[in-house]
Amino acid sequence: MNHEQQIILLFNRACKILKLAGFTFRPMIGRISAVSDIKRSYRLGHTNLKTRTVTVDIYTARLRKPKKMSAILAVIAHELAHHQKKPYRQRYRGRWINRIHYPSFYRQVKKNMEKFKKDAMLGRYFIF
Repeated sequence: MNHEQQIILLFNRACKILKLAGFTFRPMIGRISAVSDIKRSYRLGHTNLKTRTVTVDIYTARLRKPKKMSAILAVIAHELAHHQKKPYRQRYRGRWINRIHYPSFYRQVKKNMEKFKKDAMLGRYFIF
């Protein structure tokens, strides 16, 4: 079983733990940065709220080696939290802003990580 297949299995297990159905996982592969300083423009993952697709970069930025499973699971917890605590629009100082990352969202990410750590299959990746 290669790295991508293993992560797809972990993603399906994470969705089952969080009781989220109908999600598809896509690895972000083959990225070539047009920016000289890759750390400034680097995205770890993104999600599409309509199609329920979660895309995560599973390789390191510079050397393109496989990332640690705990780091990938942290990104998956963050991306799935976008579907649990959806973004909303709010008036702030007379302007409309999009609230994508807000305190209750980050509490949800933390809850997701705790559920992953308690699981028998996913918890073994968090032991240091």
